[in-house]
Amino acid sequence: MIYIENNSHDPTYNLAFEEYIFAKTKYDEPILLLWQNGPSVIVGKFQNTLEEINYDYIREKGIKVVRRNTGGGAVYHDLGNLNYSFIIPNVEMKVDFKTFTTPIVKALRSYGIDAEQTGRNDILAGGRKFSGNAQQFSGHKLLHHGTLMFDVHMEDVADALNVKAGKFKSKATKSVRSRVTNLKPLFFEQNGGKDMTVLEFKKLLLDWFGREYDLKTVELTEEQKKEIELLQKEKFATDRWNFGRSPKADIVRGDFFRCGQVEFHFSVSEHRIQEVKITGDFFASKDIEELEAMFAGVPYDREGILAVLQNAELGSYLGDVTAEELADVIV
Repeated sequence: MIYIENNSHDPTYNLAFEEYIFAKTKYDEPILLLWQNGPSVIVGKFQNTLEEINYDYIREKGIKVVRRNTGGGAVYHDLGNLNYSFIIPNVEMKVDFKTFTTPIVKALRSYGIDAEQTGRNDILAGGRKFSGNAQQFSGHKLLHHGTLMFDVHMEDVADALNVKAGKFKSKATKSVRSRVTNLKPLFFEQNGGKDMTVLEFKKLLLDWFGREYDLKTVELTEEQKKEIELLQKEKFATDRWNFGRSPKADIVRGDFFRCGQVEFHFSVSEHRIQEVKITGDFFASKDIEELEAMFAGVPYDREGILAVLQNAELGSYLGDVTAEELADVIV
């Protein structure tokens, strides 16, 4: 396994760094990245940014808002959080979290943390979440990345995000704070009361991966770094990218399904769909724009919409949801 160091704390640079390594480099071995963002909200690719953030709070606190390339929900990052990325060549194009969360679970268990992968894309300890994960495919290449909450400021986790009520409608606990945990106090217990920093935690992970996967460190050239900075400037640092999927619509319909939240924003004229934007925290292995384009010119009625949904490969665009379930909500 290859390891590429990145010590930046700027989320716009770090997401450009990750995309560049994923899209522009060619290695036969899997790649590991470990990286940290300063205070920021990282929004899922298909989300409506303005609906996900507490705008007044993040403006007051100077928290950055950046959209990532993967699906899933918005998450809060600060320097108490450690992010990890796996870039894997030659994989089957199928959303599969457990295969790629397993090394993290094994690493943490080796240090005495009772970690387990559960639900759609989370890693828990003691029934409380400390890691959310997301994926992206390009050809037969996979990017899998996740958060590792080590010493995150919990007040900002709750206050920077607008958490929709439906997110918890089937859960016993309603509070964000009650559902998440930091790893630091768990390591404190395992180490007999000895404190640990997030950078010491990072070193523990690198040591484990070095033993298990024979890590080889690769350094980027100055030319590659300049290309990353250009990608940062032209994409991840722009309002167009970070806020651009905030659609105006005549009709908005959505709900929470097994695949996550899905919301359809329809522009309709003379009872026909002119355009649709689909937002939410679902995961897609195919471009959602392909599904959106299928609705152009279709009558806004159950029969027309259901026909589109039934003919689409919904599992690749949205995940585990049926055409009938969606149609019931839309019309």
